[in-house]
Parts: sequence; structure tokens; C-alpha cells
Amino acid sequence: MAARLVLLGLWFLPWLMLGQAGDAQGEKAPVPHGLYRPIALALIGEGKRLVVANRDGGSLVLLDTDQRKILAETRVGKKLSDVAVTADGKRVYVTDEDTGELIVTAIVGDKFEVLRRQPVGTSPVSVRLGDQGGVVTVALLWPRRVLILREGLAPQPRPVSPEGREEKIDLPFAPRLQVPVPGTTKLIVADAFAGKLAVVDLERRKLDSVRNLPVHNVRGLALDAKQKSLLISHQMINAFGRTTKGEIQTSNLVTNHVRRLSLAALLDPRGDITREERLYQLGGIDEGAGDPAELHELGDGRLLVALAGVHEFAVGRPEEVLWTRLPVGRRPIAFAVDAARQRAYVANMFSDSISIVDLQAVRLAGGIPLAAATPKLTSLARGEMLFFDASLSFESWFSCHSCHSDGHSNGRLNDNLSDGSFGTPKRVLSLLGAKDTGPWAWNASMPDLEAQVRSSAKSTMQGKGLKDDEVRDLAAFLRTLTPPPSLLQARGTVDEEAFKRGRKVFSQQKCATCHAPPIYTSAKTFDVGIHDELGGKHFNPPSLRGVSQGGPYFHDNRAASLEEVFGRYRHQLSGALSSQELRDLLHFLGSL
Repeated sequence: MAARLVLLGLWFLPWLMLGQAGDAQGEKAPVPHGLYRPIALALIGEGKRLVVANRDGGSLVLLDTDQRKILAETRVGKKLSDVAVTADGKRVYVTDEDTGELIVTAIVGDKFEVLRRQPVGTSPVSVRLGDQGGVVTVALLWPRRVLILREGLAPQPRPVSPEGREEKIDLPFAPRLQVPVPGTTKLIVADAFAGKLAVVDLERRKLDSVRNLPVHNVRGLALDAKQKSLLISHQMINAFGRTTKGEIQTSNLVTNHVRRLSLAALLDPRGDITREERLYQLGGIDEGAGDPAELHELGDGRLLVALAGVHEFAVGRPEEVLWTRLPVGRRPIAFAVDAARQRAYVANMFSDSISIVDLQAVRLAGGIPLAAATPKLTSLARGEMLFFDASLSFESWFSCHSCHSDGHSNGRLNDNLSDGSFGTPKRVLSLLGAKDTGPWAWNASMPDLEAQVRSSAKSTMQGKGLKDDEVRDLAAFLRTLTPPPSLLQARGTVDEEAFKRGRKVFSQQKCATCHAPPIYTSAKTFDVGIHDELGGKHFNPPSLRGVSQGGPYFHDNRAASLEEVFGRYRHQLSGALSSQELRDLLHFLGSL
């Protein structure tokens, strides 16, 4: 087996927590459906049982790891996003991104029974169980919030503290991954798109600190084996690295990494997290390692990494730059480790299967299909697979998802030929709602999504190119991406009167000239009063739908916030705004 460079990945097993019974029920018979799309795993029963949460199937599956067969399947929701189990393996907590629920289930025999459905808010994307007082934390993506629930207090626990205050912590970024720090009341939360890390004190209900790393796509977050370091898998993009084969191959454009940070420094709000950090690059010339996902460190110091974009699972010692990369199924996004039996179970999202890796021999030891037969894939399903496939790029260094994280944006600058030039890096735009916002590219040079897809594959990714049917499939997937809810909508804090006043200011300032409702964009380009490195100053205005979920702003990220867009740069203002008018305008934009 070839020794090569890669990441680590393990499903973080949650801590002790007690659940309360309810009367909600799930479907107990296996549910006929098309795709499963496993998204998260957890081991129970001394590694003899594996719980699988399926995104598209909306079901929980219980597997017998010895007999390698499905024991039970129960459909509990619509779009599952994460799973966590109690230390005794009796309670399973799962988040449903579609319904906005935390679903509590019990394993009775070899079946799941739904005990309770707890509404938690918009877009719950991860759940963790802490070891301090039966705490459950749920990360809410678009509300940019961590919700704290205490179990064992009442039959229907609510996100309310003993003092009657809602137990929620708002963040300055959209969260996804989270890791409780054992023996403390601290929770580490990672940015879903860019590179921010937050430390939350669950006891004081306070945000201790936020650090900003020059990274994006944090898709692996775990403590090391000694619980002294935080391990992160992520990508980095060089704003001035050109999208040519030479710069891709020599790591001057997009790179894939594991980063090790001192946990003590991170937990200290004044600590310097860069002093003891280690950075390990994944992949190299001729063999990129696009889109690293979950990671985990074994007790013997080896790292495990799921390389989601290249469909491989890596085992290695990064200090020695020695890695073994094992081909598994398509998009291995999560895995669970049975340390006692030296096995790893890998969830292959787009293969609807579980791969079994023998960690002692470092070899593939079989697999478990979730579906009896693979249904015929739709154009949409094929397009989604292409979007997350790093083999579309030269030497598999990155995928579409690498810059457009889960269809949104990594918030970074990229220097490609989409504007017809090099030397003029531009902000990566979100693709959420992009079907309505043509023409595309900063200079409006792309008349349709198919042209944009074909151009990106050729001039940005520098890969093998796309066939006509692949272009159609990828464009079909992009057309399903809807705009995110505004931050104020997601938090339920829209003030209708302020919204109306802000809309009036928007009209008076003639903002609709460039950002015409209802899409809040235009098919034209405009001189916006700022220019790029080559003097270009005519840009196609991005849509303002979901603008509060973006940022930084302008083509070169010069404005850190919407407040700076108007307060510092006075963007296209026809006259002075009072402080009240500015607040109202920002509220209006924050509600779109």
C-alpha cells in the first residue's frame, strides 16, 4: 500500500446524559425510499452496534458490526444532520435540519423508539452531549447560535435556565462542528464556512473568546488522544494564487491540512494559539487530498482522516509524513472508531454504504451496504455528487465545495479568469439562490448557469473538463440551492416597523437601481466607485437576498460588515444618513 499524505477522522463519542420519556412514535418498519446518504455515526454496545443517521432517508439504522447486517431501520425525520448517544448507549439524539427538531430516541432491543421531538429552531446541524450536568448543545447554522438544553429536569425540557432566561449563545459566525471539553464547562465551536473558532462557557452562558484562523471548510474537529490539543481538518486558499495547473500542483492555490492547536492556549482568552501550533499538509504532487473531513487520533499517535473529496480514508503519522490512503466509497464524510477492536467504520455518503477499516493491518476489511439495490440516480443526485468531487480539479486538490462551502461561500478571495484577468482576486460568491441571479461572474460575462459551470471546470479547476451531461447535472443541482434565511429571520427578531422604515431609506437612496427587488440584483454592470488591481470598476451587483449571512463585502472583502459598507465606505449613498436611518437600513438588509 502506498504511503501518502492525509488527515484523521473519528466520530466524537458524546458524554453521559439522561433522557426523559414521551409519547411520540417513529415508523418501526423499514421504510421504502431511494437514497440514504449516511451523514453521521455512533458506536454503542462495546462496538457491537453501529447507529447510522441518514440525511435523505430521514432514518436511523442500527447495524450489527459482527454479523455486518442491518438490525433495524426507523424513519424519524426528514433531513437528519447529526447524531449523538449517551454513554450507556440507551438514548440517541438526532438533529433534523428540515424540521428544526432535536429528536430523542431510545434503543429498545434492536429497535428505535421516538421518545420526544424538541423544537430547537432553524437549521440544527450538530448535537453534542456534555459531561457537566446532563447538558445537550445544538448548533444552529443560520441563526448563528448554540442552544443549551438540560436533560433530567422535566419531562419536556426547554432551552430555559433556572432563572428563566433562554439558554442560547449567539455567535459572530454560522457554526457547524462543536466539541465539549471533558472535565470543564467549555465548548469549542467551529465556523461552518470560514475560519473562526469560538470558546463557549456553558455554565456562565457566555462567549469566552473568538479566534480567526486563515482557513475555511473546517470539517473535522476533535481533541487529540491526550486531550491536550485541538485537531482541525480544513482547507486554505491563497488569494493571489492563480488557477493554473502549475500553481495548483505546487500548493500555491488551495491546500488541505490538519492543524494542531494547544488546548490550554485556546481556552485562555488571552492565549497565543499560534505559539505551539503544528500544520500538516495533506496530499502532494500527483495526488491531491481534496476536502478533508472527520479526523481522530488513536492512542498510539496515529491520525485517521476521511478524505471526502477523493473518496479515501487515511491512516498515518503526520510528524513523519507517512500516510496510507485506502480507497473507500464515495464521499467518506464521517467515521466511528472502535479502539478496542482496532476498527473504523466509515460512512460513504454517496455510496450509501459503510466501509470497515482494519486499523491494525491498515487495510480495507469489507463493507455494509445500506440499500438492497441502488436506485437510478436523477440528474440532481448526479449533480450533487459532482459538486463534492475533487477529481474534477487538477490532481484532485479541491472540489466546487472547497470554495462554495455546502453551496454557500468560504468568504475568501480567489484569483481566477472568471473576470477575464489574473491579478485581480475577487470574493467567492454564494451559490445559494444563484439560479435567479443571472448573468453570472463579477463582470456578468456568463449568460447561463451551464456556461458558468463549464467555464469554472475549465479555467478555475483545470481538471479533465465536464461532458455535456455532467454540465447539465451540475447546473441542475445548483438550481435547487435556495437562499438562506436572513439572520434576523432565523433568530426571529425582525422588527416590522424598522423593516418598513429601512425599506423607505433603501428606496430614497435609490439602492434598487442596482439591487432591484424581488431578487435584489440586476443583469447589468455598474461603476460602484471602487476598483480592482487593474483599474476595473464595473461590477455586476450580487443579490442582497441573505446578505446578512455573507461577508466580508465588496469584490475584495474590504468591508468587514454591512455597517462598514455604509458607515466607512458610504457605498453609493446619495446623501448623509442619520444614525436612525442607518440602523433602519441595516435592519431592512438584515431581514432580506
